[in-house]
Amino acid sequence: MLSGKPTLRNSGYLCPVTRTGFAPAGTASLSYWANGDGPAALFLHAGVADSRMWRAQIGLQGFHTIAFDQRGFGKTKWLPEPYANRTDALAVLDHLGVEQAAVVGCSNGGEAAMQLAIVAPERVSALVLVGTAARGWEPEGGWEEDPLWEETVAAFKAGEFDKVVDFEAHTWLAGPGRSLDDMDPELVGLFREMDRGPQENESERDQHVQTLEPPTNEQLDQIEAPTLVIVGEHDFPDLIESAHYLAGRLSDRPAVILEDTAHLPSLERPERFNQVLTGFLAS
Repeated sequence: MLSGKPTLRNSGYLCPVTRTGFAPAGTASLSYWANGDGPAALFLHAGVADSRMWRAQIGLQGFHTIAFDQRGFGKTKWLPEPYANRTDALAVLDHLGVEQAAVVGCSNGGEAAMQLAIVAPERVSALVLVGTAARGWEPEGGWEEDPLWEETVAAFKAGEFDKVVDFEAHTWLAGPGRSLDDMDPELVGLFREMDRGPQENESERDQHVQTLEPPTNEQLDQIEAPTLVIVGEHDFPDLIESAHYLAGRLSDRPAVILEDTAHLPSLERPERFNQVLTGFLAS
C-alpha cells in the first residue's frame, strides 16, 4: 500500500488509488477514481453494480485506469434531469484531460460504450464488451424469460427492494443453473450493497435517460475501434448468443467465453479476466 493514499481495499476495493474526485456533468457530480499512468482505460459498470465491480482492474500495470459511478449508483447522487451514460463518460474523460481511452463496458455499460464509440469515435481507442447486447438486437428465438422475472417485477412495484436485490443476485451474480450458495459470500454481500441503492431511483432514471436513435444495433457499422467481446459461460444463453453476434459484427476475434463465471466476470474471476483484457489492450 502507498502511505498517505486512499485505498480501494478500505472502500471495498483492492489496491491503492492515486486520484479520486467528482466530475461535473449537468447538475450531477460523477464520483470517479483513477490510478496509474500510461494508455487510458475507462470502465463502465453494469446496471446491477457500481464502479466497485472493477475493483480488481484499478491496479492494471501500465495503464491509466478510470471508473465512475453512474447517476444514482455508488457515491454519485441522483438528481433528476435528462442524461446519457455516453455523455457522462465523456464528461469524466474531459474532467481528467484524457483525449482517448480504451472503453470497457459490462451489460448496460457495454451499451453505453458502443454508443460512445458511435457518437465520439475519436475518443475511443479500443472497445471491450462484457455480457452486452446492442439495443435493438433480438435473439433468434426471442428473449428467454428469467424464471424470477415476474417475482422481481412484483417486488419492485411493491417497493420491496431488498427482495429485488435477492432476486437479481440469483439472476446476475450466480446466473442460470447456479445457486448463491455456490458463490463467495463476500461477493454476494458486495453485490447486494452495490445493487440496493439504485433500486429506489431506477424508475425516475428510466424516465430521464436519453437513448440513442436509431438503436445501437442499427449503427454497429459505424464502430471502427478494435473490439473484444467477453461473456461468462454461466450468463444467460441470450447474452452468450449476443456475444457471438457482436464478435462477428465488430471484431476479427471470436468471443471469449470465460469459464466458471456469470454476468460479472471481472468480480468472479478477476485474474483470468485481467489476463484476457491486458492481452487484448497490449496488442
